[in-house]
Amino acid sequence: MKKIILNNQILSKASIALLLVFATVFASCEFIDELPEENSIADETPPTAFFTFTNGVEIETFTRVTFANQSDNATSYSWDLGDGNTSTEIDPVNVYPGEGSFTVTLTVSDALGQTSTYSETIELIEPDVPDVPDPVILNPDFDRLPKSSGSDCTCSGWINRSVGEQGESSSGNGSDVIKLDNAEPDHAYQEFAVTPNSDYRIEIPIRFESDQAGDLPTQLEVRVLAGEGYVDGYTPTTYADTVEIPQDGFGYTSIAQIEDAANNLLLETVDNPDTSEYRLFTFFFNSGANDSVALFIRGIGNSGPEDPADFALYGYSSGDEEVRLDSVTITAINN
Repeated sequence: MKKIILNNQILSKASIALLLVFATVFASCEFIDELPEENSIADETPPTAFFTFTNGVEIETFTRVTFANQSDNATSYSWDLGDGNTSTEIDPVNVYPGEGSFTVTLTVSDALGQTSTYSETIELIEPDVPDVPDPVILNPDFDRLPKSSGSDCTCSGWINRSVGEQGESSSGNGSDVIKLDNAEPDHAYQEFAVTPNSDYRIEIPIRFESDQAGDLPTQLEVRVLAGEGYVDGYTPTTYADTVEIPQDGFGYTSIAQIEDAANNLLLETVDNPDTSEYRLFTFFFNSGANDSVALFIRGIGNSGPEDPADFALYGYSSGDEEVRLDSVTITAINN
């Protein structure tokens, strides 16, 4: 009888031991279920928001800002760009309305919803307008220089035989000058590059021969012709030397083109001041949409031409007096 009881006690102790094992395993299982999830490593490396930015340096581009996202450990991005615009791009680009200060805020978050915010105020200042350069003119002082054909002439660089006879070499005012002879269709023509929508000043020392008191006095006509009016298919060329410049068949190829009002950026006529001195005359023009223009100068008055064939060809001639030009100076007007 005692033996039986002992066995029961042994069985009871074994049961208790087994229950303890199960309890331990169960407790262990509960602990494993509470381990951090795989993505919760972000708790130890939370997101950090940061950005840099650059904007254009030209007047046309200074309001265009490109943002470079430098954030760490982030999976989503929310931008308040400071002008009412927003973005969820990583590296947004924004065009602002103009000069001013704009506070930009970037909020980033990770997969667990943790967030970080960074703000910076950007200052946009319109850059100064660069000065418009002066045009480059060949032989502006009317020196006797070589030309593409024929002898040296003060007219070198100023010839377009499609619209007139070349000016003649002469002297005066202490230097070489170009002469537009009386009763002839003499002219000066040169193309040059300009900056669109810019203002320019032309200065020319001019001397008229004394008034001959005739019925057909000479007037000096000064025109600036738009590059938009060049003959179809023509592209202006920049030359380094007068000997390279053609003398015919380029730019403007007829007086009709020149006299078309739509092609004229400047048209002024100078009367004979009846003085033996050189006087400085000043003219102004705006280049409009053109990046190339032509300066055209001629004597008008239509005195009986020495060569009627020339008048028939060009349809004009100077009046009774000669005109001399000492130089041409063209400068950009910068405010």
